Amino acid sequence: MSSPTVAIVRGDEPKEMIKEIFELLDLSTIFLDEYQRSFLKPNICGGVPGKPGSFTNPELVGSLIKFLRGSGTEISVGEADSCMYPADLMLKETGIEKISIRNGAKVVNLSKGDMTRVSVSEGSALKSFLVNKEVAESDAIISMPVMKTHKCTTITLGMKVMFGVLPERRKSKYHPKIDDVIVDVNSALMPNLTIIDAITGMEGEGPFQGDPIELNLVIAGDNVVSTDACGAFVMGIDPLSVEHLRLASERGLGTLKMNEIEVRGESIESVRKEFKKAIPERRERVLSRISERLGYAVMHRHYEEAVRSWKKEKR
Repeated sequence: MSSPTVAIVRGDEPKEMIKEIFELLDLSTIFLDEYQRSFLKPNICGGVPGKPGSFTNPELVGSLIKFLRGSGTEISVGEADSCMYPADLMLKETGIEKISIRNGAKVVNLSKGDMTRVSVSEGSALKSFLVNKEVAESDAIISMPVMKTHKCTTITLGMKVMFGVLPERRKSKYHPKIDDVIVDVNSALMPNLTIIDAITGMEGEGPFQGDPIELNLVIAGDNVVSTDACGAFVMGIDPLSVEHLRLASERGLGTLKMNEIEVRGESIESVRKEFKKAIPERRERVLSRISERLGYAVMHRHYEEAVRSWKKEKR
């Protein structure tokens, strides 16, 4: 098996950054010739509307769609409802629906439509789960997170954004074992490509109350675990301290060792920027074990506080 490859690109033009990513990873032939149906999973529901660093940059999403559509590839872009928002609202609010349709992609609410059950081989928290057929029946899955710190999972990158394909709105029921669930989802629906939007990320009390941080980077790779490991290093965070990355590595889904990952483009050392970490939120997990409703209430309180704080800051 060849070593995982990760490309790091610095720039200010999403279109050119996407093009360079595909050149560095030698992926043009695979995606443009072999994959006829690709599904894109951006970060659309896990943040505060209007706050920079909350959601995947729509220009990056649009640039990727346009690049892939150049060969006639069918593209769908989707998100499921979250505890805070219905996906239909946020697809519009973030501008991702508009730019996706404009560039010829299909936009899907993953909580609606036809579902299929996916089995999880050696699943820890899940033996199977329901997922929209648009995801399960695609030839390629592209994970497109924005780079953020996270109170529950330390960071939210390529693996964590795949948690959002689960169709249930109240995903807080999974939070007592969220790291195991993240690994199970990725093991069953392993992204073929991960593109981390680190143009503007979020540090500190993410995913809601953090602060925007400018990096002007895109980090992409052919293995989601190893790509997230490189992303963590760029953030100044040890991948082994991220529970779902450690579990995924132990399950053999990808390596966290930098000497086993080929990094192309910019070096990690040249772009590394120490992110402020979030204070871990453990109460929600404990409360979710007692009652899903209590866990949901804690999460929603964080969100409401973040929205109030952001509106006050904008005045």
